[in-house]
Amino acid sequence: MAKIKEEHIFAEKLTSDKDIDEDVLLNSFKQNQNNSLKTLLGLYKGQYFKLFLSVLLFGIKHTPVWVLPIATANIINAAASPDENTERTILINMAVMLVLVAQNVFTNYFHTYFYAKVIRNVECRLRSTMVRKLQQLSITYHNEMQSGRLQSKIMRDVEQIQNLSSQIFISILSIILNVIVAFGVVISSSMTVFLFFLATIPVAVFIRQVFKKRINTQNKDFRKEMEETSVKVMEMVELIPVTRAHALEETETTKMNSQLKNVEEKGFKLDVTQSYFGSVSWAAFQGFQVLCLAFTGYLAAKGTILPGDVVM
Repeated sequence: MAKIKEEHIFAEKLTSDKDIDEDVLLNSFKQNQNNSLKTLLGLYKGQYFKLFLSVLLFGIKHTPVWVLPIATANIINAAASPDENTERTILINMAVMLVLVAQNVFTNYFHTYFYAKVIRNVECRLRSTMVRKLQQLSITYHNEMQSGRLQSKIMRDVEQIQNLSSQIFISILSIILNVIVAFGVVISSSMTVFLFFLATIPVAVFIRQVFKKRINTQNKDFRKEMEETSVKVMEMVELIPVTRAHALEETETTKMNSQLKNVEEKGFKLDVTQSYFGSVSWAAFQGFQVLCLAFTGYLAAKGTILPGDVVM
């Protein structure tokens, strides 16, 4: 009897915890309906410490990328102006880089461990919450709602949240930290070069504004078509016995081919636009890099900066 009672208490506690998780997730959507970033951050409520550890470890593991240009500049400067400390400077910079490269293996593992654990946990909780809510909805609702659309919500929409979270913790976080470190290094080395770097900001903002509306619209259209395709595939599978009984195979195939063609067209437009945005951004910033190389080379020739600083 005591064991049964303990199991009953444990089950009640587990159900209570699920209800709390469910309330947290639903409240985050209700309170931040017009702010996607706040909604996303709200999903991770209670997990912020693990996210902080992940960000901290990401910064530590990324240090070789930031220190390498500095170490390279120090070695070049030492080689260009040799003195009694040249060998010592080269050895110190080499040793520092080797240590930073080695630590990347361990810090990268723990960074991935923390952020993946959090993201996968939220992904699981979201799907669990949606499943629980679907079980509580009325029969009338389920009769009117297409099963394929519900399946798409549970699988594909949650997967998109997971992909977005992964991009934030890998791509966007890397960009932000790289910009901060790059600006810090440039400011400490030369304010003249820093002012040159500032010219890239309005260019980046302009390119983003030009492509923002088009990419958002095409993303939305593609998502709708994929959701509609999921619905129609489910309907087609469920109605195959009826279709075969009435010899409507060709009609159903033509109907599905038309829907798949819509997905192809929307996906093609989205791919082309994203690729065009990427190429324009790349060309603009590569152009600035070439100009920066020429500008710093000129400063080095005039003696304003050291030759190794051109690398940074």
